[in-house]
Amino acid sequence: MKFRTKLILLFIFMSLVTNGMLFIINSWQAGKMLRDQIASTALSIAATASAVIDGDLHSKLSNDTDQTDEAYKEIEAQLRKIRDANRRDDVQIKFVYTLMPSPKDKDTIIFGVDAEEEGPDKSLLGDIYKQKDDPRAKPTRFDVNQVQPVFVEDQWGTWLTANSPIRSSTGDSVGVVGVDIDAKRVIGELNTLRTLGFFALLLSIVLAIGLAVYFSVQLARPLRRLHNAVVAIGNGKLETRLDTSSRDEFAEVALAVNEMAAGLQQRDVFKGTLVRYMSSQLADKILSSGKMPDLKGERRKITVLFADVRGFTSLSEKLAPEDVFSLLNDYFDKMIDEICKNHGMLNKFMGDGLMAVFGALEEDPYQEENAIKAALGMRRVLDGMRERFQAERQVDLKIGIGINTGIALVGNIGSNQRMEFTAIGDTVNLGSRLESATKELGTDIIVSEYTYVAARTKFQFRSLGQIAIRGRENPVTAYAVEG
Repeated sequence: MKFRTKLILLFIFMSLVTNGMLFIINSWQAGKMLRDQIASTALSIAATASAVIDGDLHSKLSNDTDQTDEAYKEIEAQLRKIRDANRRDDVQIKFVYTLMPSPKDKDTIIFGVDAEEEGPDKSLLGDIYKQKDDPRAKPTRFDVNQVQPVFVEDQWGTWLTANSPIRSSTGDSVGVVGVDIDAKRVIGELNTLRTLGFFALLLSIVLAIGLAVYFSVQLARPLRRLHNAVVAIGNGKLETRLDTSSRDEFAEVALAVNEMAAGLQQRDVFKGTLVRYMSSQLADKILSSGKMPDLKGERRKITVLFADVRGFTSLSEKLAPEDVFSLLNDYFDKMIDEICKNHGMLNKFMGDGLMAVFGALEEDPYQEENAIKAALGMRRVLDGMRERFQAERQVDLKIGIGINTGIALVGNIGSNQRMEFTAIGDTVNLGSRLESATKELGTDIIVSEYTYVAARTKFQFRSLGQIAIRGRENPVTAYAVEG
């Protein structure tokens, strides 16, 4: 390599290293300063609130306490007063509430009093408090003041949470005051600083690249060809190949790119073959691990969804086999999209029906909500398809959906020559039976009480009471999903 080329590369490298380090250090310091500032504010508010609340009064609350009870109302009024007094432009307080251990299970944390007014954002007394789904978040403690070390993002926004213990007259901790501060504005300020730093870094890189290009036009040409080829391969044009006739380092890189493109082509063919026999999620897992999965299962909490076309037998009699085949393909295509959009996994087709599983491949604390969202999406999509089916094929397509949550054995079943990833157990059987019950009960989506408990505040339900289920001695409590 010529000295001029080494000098150009060294110039670019030094520009990237020095400016990149400055950018990283400044971004880290700005983020720490803003986070410490909002953490101090949140903890101060939580500590003030915990000192105001009567711990003896709070200790009287339980799952059986009515929210119209005087003790609840008094604490609620105190929390609202503290919340409203601290809602300023520079302090974006969103939620103020109390937490306490469940009387039934000390390892479970439940809501006590929530300062929110009645509505979807208000947590009810006794509702289970879900810990933040972030590996960096700390478990809630009842004995010390605590601020979460990171901003936690969920479906409601980005938050920093602080807790302060509520103590009784004897000094015992009977709960904590929780304060959630909306960190959206702080994150916005931090992102602005980072954007300015990024543009400064980008400007230095552009200047360095400009000087490098000025002195190395011949170097830029093969780099451009490599860049275009990599972009084309990234866009799915896996047949792209580079010329390797030159005798420099670029020929070696071009050869490696060609081998990579050929390998990706083989991978696509292999994956296309796999998904004909198993789900795409499992195929991706096999390809990423580089080995076939073991034939073993594990016990896991899952949510199963069964969907079946109503009156399919009579429908098949009215249509030619080709029309039935086309109709089912159209139907399944739309239904599977809704399942995948809501983090579900298609498990299997069963004639005109299907089985989907939520939370099977990885832990999903919102699996019940995701399953019901998928069912509502399937209902909505089907409503849009029915008019077209009636006009084109003179058929009225209806479905029934059953959803259940519980423990099942999840894993691969079969032999080394042919296997299937599935779930087995009473949880699955009950989900199938609930789907069968939709026709008798005159509703299209039925969930078990296990699914209902986890999602009752997110959707509209109608109680069906206890219903008899074929193959079970005792009736089960079920609910229809209204919307």
